[in-house]
Amino acid sequence: MSKDVTLAALLGLLVLPLLLAPFLPPRDVGGPSTLAPEMPPLPYKTYTVHEGDSLAAIAARHNVPLSYLLASNPTKDPDRIRPGEAVVLPHGGVVHTLRPGQTLDDVAATYDVAVSSLEWRGGPAEPRAGDRVFVPRPATVPHSDALRLGGGHRNQFIWPLRGRISSPFGWRTHPILRELHLHIGLDIAVPEGTPVHAAAAGRVSQAGWSGEYGILVVVDHEDGYSTYYAHLSRTTVTAGQYVEQGQVVGLSGNTGLSTGPHLHFEIREGAVPVDPQLYLP
Repeated sequence: MSKDVTLAALLGLLVLPLLLAPFLPPRDVGGPSTLAPEMPPLPYKTYTVHEGDSLAAIAARHNVPLSYLLASNPTKDPDRIRPGEAVVLPHGGVVHTLRPGQTLDDVAATYDVAVSSLEWRGGPAEPRAGDRVFVPRPATVPHSDALRLGGGHRNQFIWPLRGRISSPFGWRTHPILRELHLHIGLDIAVPEGTPVHAAAAGRVSQAGWSGEYGILVVVDHEDGYSTYYAHLSRTTVTAGQYVEQGQVVGLSGNTGLSTGPHLHFEIREGAVPVDPQLYLP
């Protein structure tokens, strides 16, 4: 009889969990179903510079547009790279490294693409300074203009456009007021509507009408300098926007106190105007 009782008890222990299972909370067993899918890496690879290399030669050898390579390696001078340095080789676009305070909207405006087309890795939160953002097939790449207006090299400042200097920095008789005054900028005679490029990367602090300046854009730079672009026909940026060196900030014009179509360009160190020609390549 005792054997029957023991057998019944054992069967009860085996059956009881099965009877209670429908009433127990589901157990998280982990595994692939609970993990976010792994995202593929951004479409670029790293190339190690060899003796005799230049960015132009690397771009041609790997069938990458030079403008894409310049934008993906913004700290490298095209003809001054050294053996052993690492170069980012993008595929089908630009690998942009975010600057402090730069937003995805800024990046999209720089390359004239939709924000929704940008790619990055690291989760749903927006990327931070130093993170890499992939820009597929950008409509414009200002780094090419920066190289062209910088004389083929990376420079602190580049020319905002090319043209005849109609009035340099210094003392002169004002062409309209007929008074002796210090001309605190550089006048460059160009046809109305000529694209005006940011002389250095920075944040736009002003974009709009400003008295004798007419339509004015001011860009503040991280090193304490600021640049002024005056007498524009219109702006192409807004206050608060971060722009890259070479990015178009407006079109030249003849607004404000002006005697004809030209760009009035200033560089200021702090609040002090300095001669732009001492800083331009």
